[in-house]
Amino acid sequence: MLNNLIEIGKRLLAESDIQLVLSVAIDSAIEITGGERGMIILFDQDEGILFKAARNLRKEDITNPKFEISRTIINRVKSTGEPICAENALEDLSLKKSASVERLKILSVICLPLCYKDELFGVVYLDNRTLEGAFEDKTFEFAESFADFISLAAYHALEKKKLSNRVETLEADLRSKYQFEAIIGQHEKMVQILKLVAQVANSDATILIQGESGTGKELIACALHFNSNRREQPFIPINCGALPENLLESELFGHVKGAFTGAIKDKPGWFEQANGGTILLDEVSEMTPALQVKLLRILQTGEFSPVGGTGIRRCDVRMVAATNRDLKKLVHEHKFREDLYYRLNVIDLQIPPLRERLSDIPLLAQHFLAKHNSKGAAKRLSERASSLLMTYDYPGNVRELENAIHRAFTLSESETIEAHHLPPTIYKGEKEFSSSKRPANLTEAKQLAAEKAEQQFAQECLRASHGHIANAAKMAGIDRSNFHKIMNKYHIAAAEFKSRK
Repeated sequence: MLNNLIEIGKRLLAESDIQLVLSVAIDSAIEITGGERGMIILFDQDEGILFKAARNLRKEDITNPKFEISRTIINRVKSTGEPICAENALEDLSLKKSASVERLKILSVICLPLCYKDELFGVVYLDNRTLEGAFEDKTFEFAESFADFISLAAYHALEKKKLSNRVETLEADLRSKYQFEAIIGQHEKMVQILKLVAQVANSDATILIQGESGTGKELIACALHFNSNRREQPFIPINCGALPENLLESELFGHVKGAFTGAIKDKPGWFEQANGGTILLDEVSEMTPALQVKLLRILQTGEFSPVGGTGIRRCDVRMVAATNRDLKKLVHEHKFREDLYYRLNVIDLQIPPLRERLSDIPLLAQHFLAKHNSKGAAKRLSERASSLLMTYDYPGNVRELENAIHRAFTLSESETIEAHHLPPTIYKGEKEFSSSKRPANLTEAKQLAAEKAEQQFAQECLRASHGHIANAAKMAGIDRSNFHKIMNKYHIAAAEFKSRK
């Protein structure tokens, strides 16, 4: 019987599915003890039933186990942590008042605690209603030893199940976070970006994402990955400007043992680790010419060599590059390889700065506010605070708006976030309005913001055309007379831009 116990114990410990562990364990317990029916119950942290397996001697599931076992016996073991073994439960003085024992006519019964590191997390219940004294002392001792196997196997299977559930939850959260709907923005420019992302997500085309710092380039890269057929594989973001050249090369392509001082063993690089998935090269413009050559090679052939190695390795990686600089300008200045630029720029995504999509500010502000509200007291933006948010340029883009909301939420001690809770860079703008021009409501604030955007757009067109009004009007998509009206409206002089080349 000892050999049988060891074999069953090995089988239990080899199983990882918690329900299968419990089924095998209770079938084996019934078989080796001679019980007619049995149940294993695992409890959750709230003292409820987390998992259970109830079977009879014929290895059939018991349909309504809660009506076929004594809750009195189970609850006593659960509360005391002490095992119970009764030859005749009907005559046992400690169990005589139990309605379930009387109703079920239970004679022989064993109930054992399942513990791990002195923590009770379940019980094993076995009974026999035909024979009195069905469980001998040796059987009880054997069942106690077997319960130790069950405890260990069930605990580890339960932990694996919890870990699996946690991973699934995190993956679901991650995927929902990077669904297109999670990228906040209804402005036409953002809608066009998301349409393009949806079109190219499943392709293997290299993507170049360009935009100012804080516009959400990494968020777009994540959306590309998690909405592609590579979503089950790794997504690895790398900041090329955060590491020195020698270290970046090693991190990207890996190194072999002895390649340099401190290389005590072979180490795979990020390209190798991202095989089958997506790699984001953020701030790709900061790569040195030597690394640009290696990057070009992996883009052309998928081949690379680790630092210090002579062998050729291959990887299947979807490449996404991001930069806040004008790569085309860097090419003209001979600071970035032209052939690499065209390899990266298969699909170009230009992320607009926040000042070019002012209509998204209220949506973004409410989104960031909701994130903080979910963690504590609910707060709302006052009308004045909302109005002020619409009048700022946000050089730090969406990231700066998020920080502004975080600051205001933290400083506000009431349910309402007032204007003075906003950062000084935003709040000081209120002083620029006279009492007659200060927006009285959100509609007026939007109007002022629209006028400010119109003024800035006209100035940008003039700046790009070096003060040439006809060309500026063409860039703006309106005729020259209407462009003149805008210039007169905001007192813009073309001469201010003629010297800016």
